[in-house]
Amino acid sequence: MFRLLRLKPPHGWNAVAWELGIVTLGVIIALGAQQFAQSINDRSTASETRAEVTDELQSNLMSLALRQSTEPCIRRRLDELRAIVTQWEKTGTFATPKWVSQPPMFIIELSRYDAAQSAGRLALLSRDDQYRMGTIAARLRKFDYWQTAERVQWGRLRELQFGAASLSKSDQSDSRSALQDASTLDYMAKVNAAEALPMARKFGFKPDASGFREMAPQVWAGGKFTPSICLSIDTLPEEANRRVVVPLAL
Repeated sequence: MFRLLRLKPPHGWNAVAWELGIVTLGVIIALGAQQFAQSINDRSTASETRAEVTDELQSNLMSLALRQSTEPCIRRRLDELRAIVTQWEKTGTFATPKWVSQPPMFIIELSRYDAAQSAGRLALLSRDDQYRMGTIAARLRKFDYWQTAERVQWGRLRELQFGAASLSKSDQSDSRSALQDASTLDYMAKVNAAEALPMARKFGFKPDASGFREMAPQVWAGGKFTPSICLSIDTLPEEANRRVVVPLAL
């Protein structure tokens, strides 16, 4: 018959248990230290991401604020053009405008937000932060879409500067259509800014003018925001261009 072998550690089972406990404790400490270090790194990354994205969003919100300040000029110009088109339809002619212009175009930059989202860094932020930033970013994208689309319509409206004698009946219909589209797109941009800016303030964001102050002297004479659409419709083009260093809104 075979006799069962009874294993017995040289220093006894208590010593084995002690050594296993030491090893297990070491592993737990190492894992805990790794998790602690990762937690610190994640908090640092989250803090940097929050600061970078906030800075970008607030810079873009300044563009909404500037557009909002331009709205009285845009509405006045739309009314003037509506009167011109109506006169054209009724009489077959109109007083030729010298300076139709268009609303200023603002660059909406969301590269930091998009990069943080693609890299998964936004996921390190709280759900509230993600919601707030995502909501403002979505508003800014819509504004950018509308301001880009309206440039086409204002380009069609600038044909009025050629005068009735140089335009056809189909041009008349095209001008009426462009006027309606420009008015609709302006309304969408206006409502968007009117809703987005108070919402942003509620979320803890506000327009940041620092980037605008650096850029303004390169765009507007004297560094003062003077959209060309705010000039009189009877302004000569050469005079209007002298008042704008870089004609963003011809």
